[in-house]
Order: sequence, then C-alpha cells, then structure tokens
Amino acid sequence: MNMEPIPFPGERVIPPITWRPPAGTRVISADDHFQEPEGLFEDRVPARFRDRVPKIYRDENGSFQVSIDGVSLSSGGIAKSYNKAKQRQGDWDLQSRLRDMDAELVEKSVVFPQKAMPVLGMADKDLVFACCDAYNEWMSGVQKESNGRIVPVALLPTVYRVDATRDYIAKIKEWGFKAMQIPSAPTTVQYNRSAMEPLWQAISESGIPLSLHVRGHTTTGAGALGSDLTYSFQPFRRLLATFLFSGILERNEGLKLVFSEGGISWVPSTLYDADKLYRMYSGGMTPKLAQLPSYYWYRQCYSTFMDDPIGIKLIDDMGADHALWSLDYPHPEGILGNTVAIMKSFFDKLPEDQAKMIVGGNASRIWGI
Repeated sequence: MNMEPIPFPGERVIPPITWRPPAGTRVISADDHFQEPEGLFEDRVPARFRDRVPKIYRDENGSFQVSIDGVSLSSGGIAKSYNKAKQRQGDWDLQSRLRDMDAELVEKSVVFPQKAMPVLGMADKDLVFACCDAYNEWMSGVQKESNGRIVPVALLPTVYRVDATRDYIAKIKEWGFKAMQIPSAPTTVQYNRSAMEPLWQAISESGIPLSLHVRGHTTTGAGALGSDLTYSFQPFRRLLATFLFSGILERNEGLKLVFSEGGISWVPSTLYDADKLYRMYSGGMTPKLAQLPSYYWYRQCYSTFMDDPIGIKLIDDMGADHALWSLDYPHPEGILGNTVAIMKSFFDKLPEDQAKMIVGGNASRIWGI
C-alpha cells in the first residue's frame, strides 16, 4: 500500500475529463455535505432560544467548528490537520460547489448537514425543534438556489416526540425535501421500543426514505483519531440488526432506510449472520418474523459508499440495486479528484446495468430525483 499522504480537498486538483459513462447514465452523489453559515441558528430561531443555540464559527486556523453550551464538538485531531487552506471552497460557496460537480460529471448531490447534525442530540427538545426548523428552512433555500442540483436531507426531530411526526413530515414536504434523517445513535430513546411505533408508521406512510448517517466519536488517548475514523465508517451492523430483528421493517413495509457513509462491504456478512443466527436461536427470537431477516434488507434497505473495492466484489450478495455511490464532498475521506476514475472502475468491473444503478440510477429511483 502506498504510504504517501493523500492531499486534503483544498489541495486536490480535479484532472481533465478523459472518460465519460455510457449514454443514459445518471451520476448522482448520494452522500455529500454543505457548510452552514456562521450565525445560522441565531438569525433564524425565535428570540427566546438565541442565547442557547449551537454556535457555528471559524477557529484560529480558519476551520469551521460547532459548539453546544460552550463545548466544542470537533475532533482535536481533525481540527489540527484541517485548516482553512486545506478546505474546499465548495464546502460553503454554492457556485464553487456546482463548478466542482460539473468538473466531476456529477448531475445532482444529496446533501447532509456539515456541523448541524449534533442539534438532534440536544437535551432541550423545544430547542431541537427550533434549530431543525432553522436548518431545514435555510437548506430549502439552498436547494432552490441550486436549481435542484442540491438535494438536501431534512433533519427530523420527532424521535423524541413521536406523535408530532406526521405534522413535521408535512412541513418537510412543504419545504420541498425528498429525504430526511434521524440520529443513528440516539442517547435517550431506543428505536425498538413499542412507544416508537407511531414514528415508523408515519415515516412509512410518508413515502420519504429515511437516512441514518454515521456520526463522529470521541475516543481519547493514543491512536484516537485513527480508531474513531475507522469505526465511524462502518458502524451500522448493530443498527441494521435492530431494525431487522425487532420487526420494525416487517411491520412498516413503506419504511425505506438508507445507511449513509458506512460503506457496503459490511452488508453481505451482516445479512449472512443475521439469517444464520435467526435460525440457530429461533426458539428465543421475539418477535417471530415471517421471513428471514435478509428478506427485509432486500425489500427496504440501502447503503452508500465512496470507494469500497471489497464491497464491489461482493455486490451480488447485497444487491446492486441497494448500493448508492457518493463523493462525500468535501470531506478529506471523500473521493474528490478521483471521482471519474473510480466511476470508470465500476463500468470496467461490473455489468453496465449494475454500474448505472450504482452511480445514480438507484438514487434517482429511491428519492424520486
């Protein structure tokens, strides 16, 4: 393996296009990010919340950070290595973003928050709702300004107030969203509790796919940055098992789950183990499922990835129609500058129909893009 450091996004050069995908190919990045402006929440929440909102700011290195109740949520290792000069201007500047998309043949980009995701975990749930309103309204405007090339993922705060889900999803639809997300690791609720069922029913009936995005961790000590990042990019085995074995997916056929930024190579082994363990421990499994767990993956679940050659080798075991390719723009672990080469590798290694599904066809179908 080459030990040469990989440049950060701001230092990368996008090479000239020397290859294009076959006619009829749609290229849609299924997991990207866009930086919220400083003052996002202070400028948009009701006055009574303004002294308690998360603060988005630039630190002494010029990097964007976020703090809640005065506590920074940024990884020290990332902050030290990722200053303003190494960031991509398209992180926060829409026109620069669109130019980068053009340079890498990307038609549309499904966009998650950059620093706003932690608001879903704040203790004051009235404040959570106010901040989600502020973010969603702002991001709806970004979508319009981009002429629909940015496809934003709305923050859905109702895991803490499940009875409000239908009303909040109605707001999400009014803002023009095609995608939404909830926390992948909530701290005060358990998704497999019966009290959560109204949430899953409302999401199932809404027709909007539900995203679960990886989140950062805060390991300390030697090797903390590497261990955090390595875990963070394949964290979904337990979460998927919760949705499978609890019967949430079986009971709510319209619920579509998108596991975002966790790669795809974890999926085949998880499905194999889930089916085997269900059969081995069938006497103790509750609830009883009508089908093996993997059935519900193939009916309702998807996963995004960037560069996962092992996952591509195993693509038939998870289903090519369940894999969603992404750039993860503008993160250092993303594939900016190597996008076209990686896309070409799919067409070199896979049947054309599978490659077309992975680079954009699946995203178009799932989100109605």
